[in-house]
Amino acid sequence: MKTWKIQRAAARWPWIALLALALHASGAAEADGGLGPAITPAQQYSLALEAQTLGDYAGMAQWLRAAALGGHAPAQRMLGMALIGGPALYGSAVPADLCEGRLWLLRAARQEAAGVADIAYALFGRPRGDALTSSCEAS
Repeated sequence: MKTWKIQRAAARWPWIALLALALHASGAAEADGGLGPAITPAQQYSLALEAQTLGDYAGMAQWLRAAALGGHAPAQRMLGMALIGGPALYGSAVPADLCEGRLWLLRAARQEAAGVADIAYALFGRPRGDALTSSCEAS
């Protein structure tokens, strides 16, 4: 009976060692940022579209902002339109901000000359000092 307990304990220790090694390796990988490359702005934009489909508008805005900061022009355009439409489109999850929406649309227009420039010009191509955008202009 005593030898059976020793054999059973001896059979368990490789599994315990393997588990400890796996946990240690996963912690080291996480600490080093070695869990894989960061997601790209295009992937962040896809996650924003998925969040929009699911009705998670706060999540959509976060993913759009991350992709827009990464320089993804379609995300910049969509974020600009979402910020301009704000609560009318997405409820209280996305507050309206005309100045920031304008900024993102103009950034997208600088990257994609066709199409986006038309939207940005239609909304913000007015002369300086316009009542809608005068608060956004640098003095």
